[in-house]
Amino acid sequence: MSACASSNAVREGTALRATGPQAVGVLGFPHAQVGKSYRFAFPPFVNGTGTKLVVESVKLTQVPKGARVIGYPVYSVDETDGYMLDSQVGLKYPRDMTKVPNHAGKPITVDPHKKSDLYAMVEVHVTGQVQHHLGGCQITYTQKGRKYRQTLRCDFALDMK
Repeated sequence: MSACASSNAVREGTALRATGPQAVGVLGFPHAQVGKSYRFAFPPFVNGTGTKLVVESVKLTQVPKGARVIGYPVYSVDETDGYMLDSQVGLKYPRDMTKVPNHAGKPITVDPHKKSDLYAMVEVHVTGQVQHHLGGCQITYTQKGRKYRQTLRCDFALDMK
């Protein structure tokens, strides 16, 4: 492998710090229903290093049968009156996220030792019986011209009782 090819490789990252309830617990809906859509927040983007980073994309690494990812919207804590952990599409409480500006597709710069004012969610549509939790919040970012991929712990439950 040439040196040029290896410089373009995605490296395993360690710059993001896992914080928030997702880092230690489970977010979820106890009575999820087929045909409904739900949103869960990724852990906040917290840069634990002395160098700025730019978040480029997010995705879940574990999506069980019965759940289909619709997208990964990005919101501002200022526009959502804080960091919304979850929401059900179509309900007004705690907030109808479809009425809030979506900043997806734009790079998110996180300054050194800071938390971003923007946060990502995953929107999931229930297509059938969901047997397992969703998880593995993978974030791709650049720092000092290099691309990194880091997976933070997250655990999202769509319990179908």
